[in-house]
Amino acid sequence: MMLIGVGCKKPFAPSVISTNNSYLVVEGVINITDSTYIKLTRTVKLSNSATPGPELGAIVTVEDANSNSYSVPEAGNGMYACAPLNLTVGANYRLRVRTTDGKEYVSDFVPAKATPDIDSLNYKVQNNGVEIYVNSHDPQNKTRYYRWDFDETWKYVSRIQSFYKLGPDGLPTYRSAYNDSDNIYNCYKTDQSQQVLLGSSAKLSQDVISEQPVDFVAANSGKISFVYSVLLRQYALTSDAFNYWQVLKKNTEQVGTIFDVQPSTINGNIHCITNANVPVIGYISVSSIKTKRIIVDSYYLNLYTTNPAPTDGDSCIPEYIAIQPESTFKTRLQHVLFSGDSTLVNEVSQIGTGAVLGYLYAPTECVDCRKVAPYGNNIVPVYWPYQ
Repeated sequence: MMLIGVGCKKPFAPSVISTNNSYLVVEGVINITDSTYIKLTRTVKLSNSATPGPELGAIVTVEDANSNSYSVPEAGNGMYACAPLNLTVGANYRLRVRTTDGKEYVSDFVPAKATPDIDSLNYKVQNNGVEIYVNSHDPQNKTRYYRWDFDETWKYVSRIQSFYKLGPDGLPTYRSAYNDSDNIYNCYKTDQSQQVLLGSSAKLSQDVISEQPVDFVAANSGKISFVYSVLLRQYALTSDAFNYWQVLKKNTEQVGTIFDVQPSTINGNIHCITNANVPVIGYISVSSIKTKRIIVDSYYLNLYTTNPAPTDGDSCIPEYIAIQPESTFKTRLQHVLFSGDSTLVNEVSQIGTGAVLGYLYAPTECVDCRKVAPYGNNIVPVYWPYQ
């Protein structure tokens, strides 16, 4: 019976996977006190592994109920940005988008909300990891609905530290500890959060958000092996916006088992006024944005964290090149390093005399932290505690 059951299985490919729809996706918040950023992209087929393409050449404006408009110029790669608009709390605003294909999209008018300050951003060690949580409140009891997202930054190191490089004369020279371009051992990676983070005090007598989890970092992720930073952003929502994000969260994060809720239609507040039958994805809110950063130092965690070296040690065994015969050393060295697949590591000295006999080199992906996943950079963030 088991063999029959397996033999009767047939792959199911619903038409939605191959449907070549290219709907406009509008992301962003109209910021009432700081710069506004709007991102425009197009959807791709579910069967297509490509990332959504940016919508270029659009005309984006913010409008108020009195027909005043504010331009949001194109900034490149689907991003549109403008300087602070200094909008009025409580007044109604909307977004208008005109694309190069002649279609026009308009969001509903929504009231501008003042986001309360973040009271504190803390962490606690639990479940073999670090949970970061936020506390906030609105003394006027007007917010009630909250959303958060964040940027996370962590340090990682290459498998092997390099102390030498090729100098201008084509011979090995020592890497300077004070030159950022010479530091290819320490790298920093920044990612944006992918979860929908929501909180509500609508059922409470006071508008208080207490110890709301916003991030969890497992000890074996490699992210908290040195220093880990989170820059949290807090947004005030209307009840309609909160409902939109709730549905989006259920559809993207709470599906996959027979016990989960069925996916439902996501109705945003943006519409195509050129053709009402054209779907648009997104919800535009109008609010101020409050931020707070937390730095987590692994020294104080009392956790066993894995070293986030991104490459396998078995493929990172250094090789040796001797100086002798010295007449051909420079040519041999440049031949080894010419393609860029290998990088100098360290010198090899004679015991007792200290005379340099040769140099070690290793695959670049084992030495240069910029050349391997997660593909960060070696520029120390200005807020980093250890410069």
